[in-house]
Amino acid sequence: MSPKSVLITGASRGLGFEFVKCILSQPSPPEILFATCRDPSSADALQALAKENDSLKILKMDVTKDSEIESAFEETQRTLEDKGLNLLINNAGIYDKSDSGSLETQTRERLQSHFETNVTAPVLTVKQFLPLLKRAAANNASLPMSYNRAAVVNVSSSMGSVQRTLEGSAYNGCHYRATKTALNMLTATMSSELKDCGILVAAIHPGWVKTDMGGQQAALDKSTSIENCWSVISSMKETSTGKMLSYDGSVMPW
Repeated sequence: MSPKSVLITGASRGLGFEFVKCILSQPSPPEILFATCRDPSSADALQALAKENDSLKILKMDVTKDSEIESAFEETQRTLEDKGLNLLINNAGIYDKSDSGSLETQTRERLQSHFETNVTAPVLTVKQFLPLLKRAAANNASLPMSYNRAAVVNVSSSMGSVQRTLEGSAYNGCHYRATKTALNMLTATMSSELKDCGILVAAIHPGWVKTDMGGQQAALDKSTSIENCWSVISSMKETSTGKMLSYDGSVMPW
């Protein structure tokens, strides 16, 4: 059974949009699914899906703007009232692959923009929506830790694995790798802090996927990746909190 309420960031395209489609197609979809994006007016595919699904609510939220995170929270709170938010998926992210990604190509602007979107934004989003997550956890205190109670899932990457990086990689990309390593640490930190509240926090690696970010040479198509990710998320329990899990269910090395 799906959680009663879900919020996904960066949902207008790529993996975020695929998450929306996958979740809505479940036998028992959520009562309400919030899909955030920077510009709802240009999110044609998402708007078309919303016309077919009354449970889908599109919210304007640029994750790099505090005012928009706050506005999205207020609208979510008005909709949910005293029910709380069961699942927050931090999916929004950026990855500049315009060059080799070597050390010599890095600039302050590129590093800062990647940390702003991939690290700072997920933290501030969880901070803003934490009252709703805590409310859901309290309302469902009789349930074990899971997405049916309250959970945060951060979309990470194997490229953030220190161990895998040291084992060798065809792409340097420290501007991206470092942000995912930081996100993994934040996942562990948040899981430790929020465990006593009954909120599960985990990271998930969706694999190398054919998206604008992953490129068409990637090994997985979007639907295969996200269907597997959703299966993993739906099976997360107390022992999953603080871990990075792969789309195939295996535990990823830090």
